[in-house]
Amino acid sequence: MKAILTLSMLAGMAAGAFAQNKYEYSVDLLNIKNDQVEVTLKTPQLKKTDVIFAFPKAIPGSYARKDFGRFINDLQAFDKDGKPVKVTKQGKNQFVIKNAAQLAVIKYKVSDTWDSKHDDFIFQPGGSNIEAGVNVVMNNHAFFGYFEDDAQLPFEITVSKPDDFYAATHLDVDRSAPGKDVIKAKNYVYLADNPVIYAKPDTTSFNIGKTKVNVSVYSATGKVKSAQVAEYLKPLAGGLDKFFNGLPVPSYQFLYYFEESGKGLTDRDKGEGGFGALEHNYSSLYYLPEIAFEKRLISMINEVSSHEFLHILTPLNLHSNEIENFNFSYPQMSQHLWLYEGVTEYFSNLVQLQNKTITEKEFFEEMRKKINSAEEFGNFSMTEMSKRVMEDAFQKKYSSVYSKGALIAFLLDIDIREKTNGQKDLRSVITSLTKKYGPSKPFDDNAFIAEFVAAAHPDVKVFMDKYIVGANPLPFAEYFNKLGYEYAPTKSIPVYYPGKTPLKYDEATKSIMFTDVEKNALGVKNGDVFKAIDGVEITEDNIDGIWDEYFGKNTQHPSIAIAIIRNGTHQVLKGKIYEGRLEMKNYVGQAEQSTTMQQQILSSIKGS
Repeated sequence: MKAILTLSMLAGMAAGAFAQNKYEYSVDLLNIKNDQVEVTLKTPQLKKTDVIFAFPKAIPGSYARKDFGRFINDLQAFDKDGKPVKVTKQGKNQFVIKNAAQLAVIKYKVSDTWDSKHDDFIFQPGGSNIEAGVNVVMNNHAFFGYFEDDAQLPFEITVSKPDDFYAATHLDVDRSAPGKDVIKAKNYVYLADNPVIYAKPDTTSFNIGKTKVNVSVYSATGKVKSAQVAEYLKPLAGGLDKFFNGLPVPSYQFLYYFEESGKGLTDRDKGEGGFGALEHNYSSLYYLPEIAFEKRLISMINEVSSHEFLHILTPLNLHSNEIENFNFSYPQMSQHLWLYEGVTEYFSNLVQLQNKTITEKEFFEEMRKKINSAEEFGNFSMTEMSKRVMEDAFQKKYSSVYSKGALIAFLLDIDIREKTNGQKDLRSVITSLTKKYGPSKPFDDNAFIAEFVAAAHPDVKVFMDKYIVGANPLPFAEYFNKLGYEYAPTKSIPVYYPGKTPLKYDEATKSIMFTDVEKNALGVKNGDVFKAIDGVEITEDNIDGIWDEYFGKNTQHPSIAIAIIRNGTHQVLKGKIYEGRLEMKNYVGQAEQSTTMQQQILSSIKGS
């Protein structure tokens, strides 16, 4: 009996000791001062005597140096009796602690990255915003450190917060105690992968297939609501569900921060961040402007959200060892950014085309814009750039993944369809590889090109060797021709134009009016409200098409009649407009005739 009791006691003690071996953080959001949050860590049992407590140098999905240790202040360590333990800072992100067996508590303050003026500004969706009583954008990699040899231990974070603050996140949150949340994560990688926005709650959920989609919105002036954003997302989510043949995650969290219109643009002009988003495996965080013109708002949300949501395909379900075992202190980059970002960006446009969120014309115009953007970076190996992206020379080329990377994916998709006689496409190849690997089984970075070719078609290797591994210029004319489209580096087009007559959306009157007007053929003046053209009423839904047809690339209307309201009076301005030629860079347009094969490939891409 005694032996059994002793063994039971030892087992209980061992279980208790194991249960305590975790990071126990506490965060105070009630007493924020000078945009700083106080953080306390009850340290876990550590493996070594001398340890390094660190903050990330880089994070997954960002592909650039961040050095979050820059925003950690007044870091102090104490033993179990409350006596100071010596801490020495090493570089920007590491704190060296010797004799760590005595270590019990670490305390420090976290500074706001959004409002701090500093070199190497951190893109807002990857940083932190701290506004006392208003909101806290808690990207966990910006708030919480880790011991470099013990990052796999679980995390438990107790957050003291205002009663009206709600934690929007994919993480597990115990909200049972008023004014206090307990957030849990299985390890540091999972914690860093799941951001939190604290603010007054505005959330909406809906189901698509077997997936629950959660939408959380913070809007600076309250103009944007989660319910309306959810309605914008439903067609997109439905299109993605169809694209994937069922979304591969049980739930997904959209976290939106809408900034007041006009705010943030000055900082962006200075190179200090900007609007956009950062993907995570089960959520994405957005920093976007409040836009009164609803069509523009919908377009922006669909464009950005489709890209981030598509990351559930790659890298969530298809990624290399470098991402699976990401080293936050000494990051090693994968050579396949063309896959993670380029293919994702192309698919985000493809899904909208197939879902009829955008037209065929708009899709090809977007490809043309990407060619213009890609030219700025010159010709280089995409795999080399990706592997060396942390180096300054290659970091400057990183954003090419959204232009050149997407174009590579587009042409590769055409190549696969042609080589396999329509039996395979880029999506089916990627999907087959996700089934082989999945969220917890990474691929070998150096072997992936060969695996991709084996899954697609042997002849696809020629394309990949030339344009992904190699640095050859992309063969736009050849591949656009396969779809019955013409491509030319430059083309002169005869056009008609009224002169300089820009438009703006007036929020106060909810009307579209002319602004910054200069010399023009019809006598349009600043402040004229644009009501109709050639008898077609102007609406928020058709204004983009009207602008393109009559003002942007007018090849058919030498004379026009514009109905306006000027000083409360209805008028019609009509007559002939100017003639000229438009020198179009990287012209893309439908050929006058196309073959059956060209039509078939184009139809398959359109999903029709």
